[in-house]
Amino acid sequence: MKMPKPRPQPPRTDRRRSIRGSFSWIDHRFLREGFDQGLTRLEKLLYFVLVAVSNQDGVSFYSDARLAELLDIRFPHELEAARNELVARDLIAYEAGIYQVLDLPACSPRKGRDCSPPPADPALRSSSSLPPVRKTALREAASDLESVKQLLERWGWGRR
Repeated sequence: MKMPKPRPQPPRTDRRRSIRGSFSWIDHRFLREGFDQGLTRLEKLLYFVLVAVSNQDGVSFYSDARLAELLDIRFPHELEAARNELVARDLIAYEAGIYQVLDLPACSPRKGRDCSPPPADPALRSSSSLPPVRKTALREAASDLESVKQLLERWGWGRR
């Protein structure tokens, strides 16, 4: 008979986390089942921040300006692109300035082809035939290019 391994003890038992006031959680499935795969760092960070600041229904009332400040985002299109990707992946909902972290879809990226994901909004995904890593690289490149354009415009370049 195999003895179960003892549960590891925390190094700082005097600092165990406890629930005080509000509470949020990140579903273990987010990482274990690959919902994070193909997301950029900003998209993951936006998701984690929304989880941290949402109420029991997953709703966050943080403004885009406040989220941009928390995430150190310089250009509005960066937040919009991250939000659009999370919406397209059915991880969050966004309407009239209100964010909602959704229960993770039943179909996870690692479950295989037998589970069909929700249809993607074609307005949010113009390159749906590309693999996720390639899509991420294209989004990052487009975001970087837009940032450079905005900086050049701010500095007076490109005006004739």
